[in-house]
Amino acid sequence: MSEPATPRQVLYALVAAGFLGVVGVLTIGAAAAGLVPTWWSAIMAFAIAIAGTYVGSNWRRTGPVLAIGVGLLVAWMVGTLILAS
Repeated sequence: MSEPATPRQVLYALVAAGFLGVVGVLTIGAAAAGLVPTWWSAIMAFAIAIAGTYVGSNWRRTGPVLAIGVGLLVAWMVGTLILAS
């Protein structure tokens, strides 16, 4: 049997899910505003889906889960800044 989840694990999983949600909203917003090419939005949607699957199945591993959430936000930000200029 597995140990019960600690409050910290639950909190960090929710924070990581929040980061993924924010990246999703930003991706949709940038695509709707025409700031980035369609291929960038498709790549980001695919990355969010893969990250969401990983976070959903490994939410107790707080380090990698938070790194993926923050890393995806940074990747979106840098990629959008490069492609929007």
